[in-house]
Amino acid sequence: MAGDRKAYDKAIREGLDFAWAGKWEKAVASYRKALAQDSSDPVLYGHLGLAYLELGRFPESLEAYGQASRLTPDEAAPLVRIAAIHERLGQRHAAADALYLASEIHRRRLAWTQAIQTLQRALDLYPDHVRARLALAEVFRLLDQPKRAAKEYLGLARALQRQGAVNKALDQCRVALELDPKNPEARALTEALQTGVPPVKVEAVALSVDEGASPADMARDKALEELAGIPFEDSATELAAEPVGRGDKDRAPAKVALSRPQIDALVARAIDFQTRGLIDEAIACYTRAMAAGVDRPAAHFNLGLLYQQKLRLERAIDELKKAVAHPQYSLGSHFALGECYKALGHIDEALEHFVEVLKVVDLGTVQREQADDLMQLYDALAESYIAKGDRASGLTFANSLVEFLSSKGWEDKARTARHRLDSMSEEGVTMSLAEVLAAPSAESVLASMSLSQEYAKRGALTAATEVCYRAIEQAPTYLPLHLRLAEIFGQDGRVDDAVNKYQAVADLYLVRDEKRQAVGVYKRMLRLIPMDVGVRSRLIDLLLSSGEIDESLEQYLALADAYYQIAQVDKSLEKYAEALRLTPRASDEKACRARLLRKMADIHMRRANWREAAELYRQLLATAPHDERARLNLIDLYYKLGRTKEADAEVVALVDYYRQQGAMDHALALLQEAVRLQPQQMALRARAARAYIDAGLPEQAIQELDMLGELQLDAGLREQAMATVRFIISLKPKNVEAYRQLLAQL
Repeated sequence: MAGDRKAYDKAIREGLDFAWAGKWEKAVASYRKALAQDSSDPVLYGHLGLAYLELGRFPESLEAYGQASRLTPDEAAPLVRIAAIHERLGQRHAAADALYLASEIHRRRLAWTQAIQTLQRALDLYPDHVRARLALAEVFRLLDQPKRAAKEYLGLARALQRQGAVNKALDQCRVALELDPKNPEARALTEALQTGVPPVKVEAVALSVDEGASPADMARDKALEELAGIPFEDSATELAAEPVGRGDKDRAPAKVALSRPQIDALVARAIDFQTRGLIDEAIACYTRAMAAGVDRPAAHFNLGLLYQQKLRLERAIDELKKAVAHPQYSLGSHFALGECYKALGHIDEALEHFVEVLKVVDLGTVQREQADDLMQLYDALAESYIAKGDRASGLTFANSLVEFLSSKGWEDKARTARHRLDSMSEEGVTMSLAEVLAAPSAESVLASMSLSQEYAKRGALTAATEVCYRAIEQAPTYLPLHLRLAEIFGQDGRVDDAVNKYQAVADLYLVRDEKRQAVGVYKRMLRLIPMDVGVRSRLIDLLLSSGEIDESLEQYLALADAYYQIAQVDKSLEKYAEALRLTPRASDEKACRARLLRKMADIHMRRANWREAAELYRQLLATAPHDERARLNLIDLYYKLGRTKEADAEVVALVDYYRQQGAMDHALALLQEAVRLQPQQMALRARAARAYIDAGLPEQAIQELDMLGELQLDAGLREQAMATVRFIISLKPKNVEAYRQLLAQL
């Protein structure tokens, strides 16, 4: 950076302070000072763009975000901001252009969900955006979703038709038919384009999904669209001949036979009545169609919503339960069921469905590796509310969730909240959206946490702490805020304060029976105090009580190592032994057992406890027979303990194993290492010499035999030494005469 770093940092801090206080003009001035020192920071342009946006100075805001985008061409966020400004100015085509460019970034990263959502938002703003429509069709085609791709190609065909490009529109219709040959809309549009006659079809029923639409509203639109395009099978079922109207609302109709065209017409009338708000008439049509054999999740879902609108809640629940298992209608059905049970005063049942809604929404925003933790959090959430028996808290949570999922732009809010939670979460602690919704002033609290994080990144730890304290005053029971404060204490070197805060949060999680969250907090503590055996012991107890055996074993290893580091070797061995008793419950018993035995044997080796070490290595080889280092150590220990027969048996076993594997080079290398460890062992030298001869390496064999002969002479074994020299002579070494002279002297 060419400018003054101190001046730059000061200007940034001042700008953020002014932004926090809502003094946007002063924030702009400070950011401009920072830019004078460094004009290459894209984050700074983002701050400047936000300040201009808050002041209503849209051209300057667009320029700032444009510069941020140019400096970070692989980031979609600035383009999304640019799109929002264009939309605010009523420039819908320009907004769609920016969102299309953002989607291209997501596509390059293979982030298909974000790409799809961004393209759909662009098309909501400007339905005839040809590039966005084509890109969305290509994404669905790439993801092997032919029907959704065909729908987008049809939308593209209509856009081209409106532009007068009839031939190009026909091409897109053909592509749609290749993907979905039975698509009636594609056939009708193709015929219309070829003949020039507008197609005859049922009035469009797919209501545009408004930003304020709840999950139930969105599912209703899907159901209407699905039903409008379904040719129903022929049916011989009898159905009521009575006219559609406001008859006895629960009376089963008399039966007459209906053909497929009659059923199609009945479903079309049901759709028409529903879209026009004629609820009783729609209910009558759906009921008669179902009696004729129509058994589609979409029909049951729509009928359930209609019953809900008429406050016939028990009937609504019956119909919605028939749709809830279908993936397309699961989210909407759970939401509507929650509303029905809530209206009936059955808060426990309502919570079960509302929690399921939030789980599905939240799982759609997280990375795959977070999914398991998040599912367990939500599975325990409803049970937690029910177990507390706190009807008021459950009702408050249910109301918060309904308000959130019925608010404008709730999907974007969910993604934004998840992004903020993930940016503040560390390994071991997964936060759920449920925690946010259960907190008062949720959006304000999240904003405070984000600002606190920004201060901490820039080293302004006092300011970060103050922001946390202010947020805790708003939401004292929101534990992630307390975790954030503990992190800041840790960054500031206030280790005792951080540990105390972490311990308090862990205790509260345990009171709430949220063990997985408590585990994550203990892991954070141990990053600050890795040698604290008390904290690690508590973590092990918690993991064992949760059935997390593999993770418990990892922590046992760390605990034993900590004891070893503080010179409590016996305590270290005790913890290894405790862990060893757990291995039958591990996911990979042999691997865990071998790892622990190796650690224990190595400690006994370092303490010269040869007998104990030999026994542990023997057990290790029974578990992991191909552990070369263990076998070499065992051979060495047997020789040290005078157990030469057992040592020799291990040498034979080692050589035989590698000979059978056709890996004599490996066997020879291990024998060399064994000889290096026990150079005075005559039997080992003899084994090594024999192995060299078998491998066709006489010179190396002679070297070993030479050393063997010297050892025999030193030990007074004259006859054995003479036999060794004769054997060397039989190998015809280059200096054979010298060996003959030696033999004569002997």
